[in-house]
Amino acid sequence: MKKKDIYMMLGCFILMIGFIFTDHYSLAKEYKEGVTIKDGEEIIQYENYDEVVKLEDENVYIDLNILNNRLNLLTDYDENNQVVVITNTNKVIRFYGEEEVKVNGQMVNHISPMKMIDGKPFVPMNQLADSLKLQFIFSKENKSLALENQLDKKMTAKAIKDNVNVRFEASTASMDNDLLKEGETVEILKEEINWLKVLTPRGKVGYVQKKEVKDLEETMGLEVTNQPIWKPEDGKINLTWEYVYKNVSKNATTGEFKGLNVVSPTWMNLKDAAGNIDHKVSKDYIDWAKERNYKIWPLFKNNFDPDLTNRFLGDVLAREKAINEVLKLVKENRMDGINIDFENIYVKDKEKLVLFVRELSTVFHENGLVVSIDVTKKGGSANWSQCYDRAALGQVVDYVSLMAYDEHWGTSPVSGSVASLGWVEEGINGLLEEVPAEKLLLGVPFYTRIWTETPSKDDPTKMIVKSKSASMKTVNEILKKKDIEKVWDENSGQNYVEYIENGATKKIWIEDATSMKERIDLINKYNLAGVASWRRGFETEDIWNVIEENLNK
Repeated sequence: MKKKDIYMMLGCFILMIGFIFTDHYSLAKEYKEGVTIKDGEEIIQYENYDEVVKLEDENVYIDLNILNNRLNLLTDYDENNQVVVITNTNKVIRFYGEEEVKVNGQMVNHISPMKMIDGKPFVPMNQLADSLKLQFIFSKENKSLALENQLDKKMTAKAIKDNVNVRFEASTASMDNDLLKEGETVEILKEEINWLKVLTPRGKVGYVQKKEVKDLEETMGLEVTNQPIWKPEDGKINLTWEYVYKNVSKNATTGEFKGLNVVSPTWMNLKDAAGNIDHKVSKDYIDWAKERNYKIWPLFKNNFDPDLTNRFLGDVLAREKAINEVLKLVKENRMDGINIDFENIYVKDKEKLVLFVRELSTVFHENGLVVSIDVTKKGGSANWSQCYDRAALGQVVDYVSLMAYDEHWGTSPVSGSVASLGWVEEGINGLLEEVPAEKLLLGVPFYTRIWTETPSKDDPTKMIVKSKSASMKTVNEILKKKDIEKVWDENSGQNYVEYIENGATKKIWIEDATSMKERIDLINKYNLAGVASWRRGFETEDIWNVIEENLNK
């Protein structure tokens, strides 16, 4: 081979090596730039730094979209109203266009307005981090940003010397992503045989050799109390709902109810999607309750209308208006909290419901007011059960009431108990997987259903099943009139009767002192926060004694 050819081959080889190293270097440089979000044990990285981070007015603006459902944040951008909402469990930050900012409903000037960039909302993350309890690590030089929840506990270690290599891969052949100075602290993300995956003070994620760090230590995150803001001084909560159709009747403000400490009259109703509220607040009822030292948590419902609820939850300003109106009614009328009863909701609005409850809970808690919400048993249909993120709701409210009734609903094709004992206990166990016992109220029925089974004329082997609800008093009158004796039904854990009337079979799974004691025993067994009964006026007098005598054992 000629010398000239050798030089040419050598030149090509050197050029090839140069291309390889240049390409490797470029790739490394590109990888260094980006955004890292540490969300619990999950690491999310965005390499397109220039797209998600903008520097303006000495602020670090970040694309709102990368925050939602991370770092315990929920966000919302209402394009029609040009409003951005960011929430965690105790803060609600609203940006109104590129002009105003509110934190928990109060106007602030220490947070700059949002920016609309390329048609997307960007928020000043450097000014939001403290309010949202986030660790904010930013390097303008390296074009890197890291965010982490300060509430999380973490493992840390320190570099034993200067120039400790933080490598892309767990290998000494891997290129460096960062260099540590002696004593610099890194967060340990994962442990391997001789390596640690770490997050550096400059927001870089990479690997260091175990031998090059020391002082491994677990540090606890910031402590945030998530306990109910009110509990009875002695014993458990004994709440009853007061159904109000038009106005509170005189019977509602009479009588003594042993052990009762919270009343929830059905006073407030979402009138329209704009957030207007209808109410039936009664000052006479409030005076009656206050004289007896009952706490008052009026019920606030959504009319069980999924379309109305969808439009309402999708409108930032409507949610804010409704919250302000409800808060004003509660405060002006010396009430103590609220009971949210939103039912029949589209699954697609599940996250928006949590967002709304966060928004409401924040301002109510700042005013020393209790927030409770009603949910159904896990499982079941989409609109009536799957629409609740029970864990997320349980994080922010004081109490979650399990509506443990309507196992067999009014139009059920088969007869059955309103709330058989096994079904109720199954519901408790399911909810306890997501909501702590000290926040859980067991909803119990003061009613049952009288079932009528009639053979079909077309097919006598099939039954036409109908039902009507009945109070405990009504059932007792039927039993007395017809001189029917109750029998114990082991399957339901209730007393049961069956009789013939006008050629049809009548069946009743009875709610009485016996079934109530069984339910109260479950509350004590699982050390729940208390009981909530639907509804006052359907019970017999002995029920209050049963609850009071057994609830606080």
